[in-house]
Amino acid sequence: MEVFHTLEVKHAEKFYGQFQAVKDIDLAIEKGEIYALLGHNGAGKSTLIKMILGLVKPSVGIIEIEGFNYDAKNKEIKKRVGYLPERMNFYDNLSAWETLTFYAKLKGISKERCDEVLEQVGLSEARHRRVGAFSKGMQQRLGLAQAIIHKPNLLVLDEPTTGLDPIGISELKEMIRNWNKEGTTILFSSHNLNDAEELAQQIGIMNRGEIIAQGTLAGLQDRLGLPTKIEIDLSIIPVDLERILIEKGVETFHFEGKTIYIDCPKDKKTQIIAAVMDGVLKVKDLRLEEPGLDSIYQNIMKEAASLVNY
Repeated sequence: MEVFHTLEVKHAEKFYGQFQAVKDIDLAIEKGEIYALLGHNGAGKSTLIKMILGLVKPSVGIIEIEGFNYDAKNKEIKKRVGYLPERMNFYDNLSAWETLTFYAKLKGISKERCDEVLEQVGLSEARHRRVGAFSKGMQQRLGLAQAIIHKPNLLVLDEPTTGLDPIGISELKEMIRNWNKEGTTILFSSHNLNDAEELAQQIGIMNRGEIIAQGTLAGLQDRLGLPTKIEIDLSIIPVDLERILIEKGVETFHFEGKTIYIDCPKDKKTQIIAAVMDGVLKVKDLRLEEPGLDSIYQNIMKEAASLVNY
């Protein structure tokens, strides 16, 4: 039977003594998806990732990668998974080439693949430099190289942009897109909401050991019903502007100077824009802002906090 999910987590829980770090997690990532796992420090992201990697055994539940369970097919799973931890530790006295060929030997990969991977992560020219002289960003690139050297089907990245400058972050995002186009399924955790908004097809938000929301960006927007924001610059402000807007069906608005600020339901934005642009108002410019991941994240966390304090 064909397996459509690269990763499935079924009712996974993890206890450390009396403390429950992960609570009844259900998670499924389809082949070829990019999934972003978000949450504050201590939300349980690292514990969940360790369970997915087979480094920590769930107290309850099942984790399957391409249909394989760790208890039965540990080695098969490890061949299919690549991992970049938040902090990589390398031997300072080894060069990038020596470091990568070491990992290649461990994984049964040819040295020719090392050349290819160093090129992909932008370290070809630094291949014979000692790793101890590398910047944090260069060490992060070397970490990426060891994570993809065996062409994993599932690539797990823990805070992958840590230590990278803006150019490095942009290049990493392009690498992630390219690996994904080649068929790699990617799970990454991040504190940077922009990374998730730009890259992920599916988003999961963790809090207190639970995934409290997950889905597409559009799906999360719809669930919360957050308004679309419209800003309109006018050439002239009519004396009866408030009456005109109400007659056009605009319910929530205010204006400052010659700019009108409108909040409207997502499904009414086209209707509102058409009404405002019908020629009665002298419109100079119009800007549209859909609720982004930052607004979504903050609102979901507020919901979670209100339930805890209830």
